[in-house]
Amino acid sequence: MSASEAWATAAAETTIPQLFSRNAAEFPQRPALTDNGREPRTWTWAEARHEVHELAAGLTALGLQAGQTMLIMMANRAEHWLIDVAAAHIGAVPSTLYPTLSQDQVHYIAQHSRARVVVLDGADQLRRWSKVLRNVSTIEHVVVLDEAAMVSADHRFRTWERLRVLGEQRLHDDPDLVQRTSAAIVPNHPAAILYTSGTTGGQKGVVLTHRNICFAAAALHQITQPERHAPRLCYLPLAHIAERMVGLYAAIHDAAHVHFCADQSRILAALTHARPALFFGVPRIWEKLAAALQKIPAEQRANPQALRARIGLDRALWPSSGAAPIDIGLLEFFSTIGLDIFELWGMTETTGCVTTNSAGARRPGTVGRAVPGVEIRTSPDGEVLVRGPLVCAGYLQPDGVIRPATDADGWLRTGDVGVLDADGFLTITGRKKELIISAGGKNIAPTAVENALTAHPLIGHALAFGDGRPYLVALLVLDEDTAPKWARERGIAFEDRVELAAHPAVRSEVEAAVRAANERLNRPEQVKRYQILGQQWGVEGGELTPTLKLKRRVIHDKYADIIDQLYGD
Repeated sequence: MSASEAWATAAAETTIPQLFSRNAAEFPQRPALTDNGREPRTWTWAEARHEVHELAAGLTALGLQAGQTMLIMMANRAEHWLIDVAAAHIGAVPSTLYPTLSQDQVHYIAQHSRARVVVLDGADQLRRWSKVLRNVSTIEHVVVLDEAAMVSADHRFRTWERLRVLGEQRLHDDPDLVQRTSAAIVPNHPAAILYTSGTTGGQKGVVLTHRNICFAAAALHQITQPERHAPRLCYLPLAHIAERMVGLYAAIHDAAHVHFCADQSRILAALTHARPALFFGVPRIWEKLAAALQKIPAEQRANPQALRARIGLDRALWPSSGAAPIDIGLLEFFSTIGLDIFELWGMTETTGCVTTNSAGARRPGTVGRAVPGVEIRTSPDGEVLVRGPLVCAGYLQPDGVIRPATDADGWLRTGDVGVLDADGFLTITGRKKELIISAGGKNIAPTAVENALTAHPLIGHALAFGDGRPYLVALLVLDEDTAPKWARERGIAFEDRVELAAHPAVRSEVEAAVRAANERLNRPEQVKRYQILGQQWGVEGGELTPTLKLKRRVIHDKYADIIDQLYGD
């Protein structure tokens, strides 16, 4: 067996507890986790192992068993990471929920997953769970980190410290408990459930196995080749597959040193402190980092390495972007300071990254080549198909059955439309279900139009519409950070967003932005009419998914009258 095949075979037969135990055995005194929250602390791998075992034993004391679900709603902090890994050690299936979910969404997931244990930060999260705790009968225990959020009158509640004490007692009586439970886990056992919030439909519970996760982490390592103990930054919600891979699973695989950032508004400070080797950012994050660099006086921008250090990416081996198209201008901006952003593509069902650009194999505008051990091809209608060990086990059904996500030959239909070039580089052109078919029969990918519109910093979100219509129209939302600042710099007074959106100077600037976008688009893709909205789009309002993708059906319904007016005479 060649070395190129050996890693894949080994990865496919590995579990998360095996990787974690290896780190604790081989690197006991090396740092594993650093949390700079209210009480800064660093855990070595030995200390992390001790705490994981305590928590795992505590969960068994609560009655959580292999195959049962544990739901988590916590900030990015060490305790979140540790309890997640602890559940994996006893064969339970952790699932992190986005902190922005509504009570109804939380209720659906709790009921659908038949969760037995829930772990929460404190009062802010508890408010979103009030409906669940009244109505979902499967929940037997609620663990809260903040003791002030304890509901003493509810017998299901436990504090974090009480969970640890239970674990300590259980390990005193049975020291080999966690080693025994983790040894019983096999690679095809479920290791996590991630609930995807689709842009058109409801939430689906994607089941990932230990094999999926360990193979995906190993494949990413083959591409990036980070050194042992190199730092990572965990800052996106752990409900996001990219963060679970980079900040949790691949970090364990690589024996990395994970730093936590609970508040994304402080990401710049967190980056400069951690200086990560691997970093994933959605385009919005890269826009914010670019804006930070552009604030630096011109005379201080002569040294590219110093500029990379100003955003904490001077040691980055794999600065990457995904989840949405990134503007080519942004890629070019970072290239001028010697920072090549590697575009990638993947989804929850593929345990994250399927294709990526990398050092020595980068083609801007594409999402790169398939990671090792994975096959990709396109169907006759352009849909991208994926096959390999990182494709999920399937979708959890309400009765606990896992429905396969692949066809009989193992191919996953991703729903994304793309083109593979002769060198194996993939270009994603849109979502199959989102394609606009104009009245003239032209197929148009709305994301291409929307990306051109949001290239202007004043436009935060754009939705293109035109299915069955003679031309395209667009709904535009001003950027919630940039637009007010832009207005103040020009002495524009406004009371609210509606007034700002209606201001002549804003309308003139947006008009110029639409013209510039149209110049980059072919004729059928060009926007003929548009409306600047005075509202913001967000997760709470229902217009965006937790990963900040447009929920098109919701927006279409919500603004149907405005869309109709744009097609009026």
